[in-house]
Amino acid sequence: MTRRAADGETTGRRWRRDPEWTRATLVDTLLELTAEEGREPTRKAIAERAGVSERTVFVHFADREALYVSAAERQAERWQSLSAPVPPEWPTDRKVRALLDQRGRMYELMTPIRKVGLGLEPDSPGLRRVMADGDAWLRADLAATFAPELRHAPGARRAGGLLDALESASSWAAWDHLRTRRGLDTAPTRAALRRTLGALLADVATGR
Repeated sequence: MTRRAADGETTGRRWRRDPEWTRATLVDTLLELTAEEGREPTRKAIAERAGVSERTVFVHFADREALYVSAAERQAERWQSLSAPVPPEWPTDRKVRALLDQRGRMYELMTPIRKVGLGLEPDSPGLRRVMADGDAWLRADLAATFAPELRHAPGARRAGGLLDALESASSWAAWDHLRTRRGLDTAPTRAALRRTLGALLADVATGR
């Protein structure tokens, strides 16, 4: 059966006419299959889902590394789009709740792809770069959200120790441990992390 693009044009014609659309479709297909299956999909599976030949996959990507780096970058765009700046002038507890609401949505989207990515990361410099950039983005978001508390942290904690602790307590790894290992739903997972972040920020909390 001939597939059609969203605008009604046959998919086969658009594959040939619009290489950027083709690349995006292959990347989205890879992400869909990875999320559904929880493992790296085969080139055959990607081609079948996209409705193209296996050869077409690597006509548009130099190699497997290029395909997976493009997918990782696309995934980062997706989960970052679920975030909005939390006003640093808000009271600390309100900021913690808002941050964890966002992180919960982000981490739920991120989890099936990230688990596969962690297995591929050691052999992929490109994936290591994209994942490191994502971690840096999350840390910078924390630093901006809790800038007033970090400024008032006493002693050595001001040099980054508090930020390190906040990063660890609000990380994907902490979220996944509670969700996967402890079997908690999202609400109790957020509550557990909220208690941890609240304890870390207790002596520098703002009440505006």
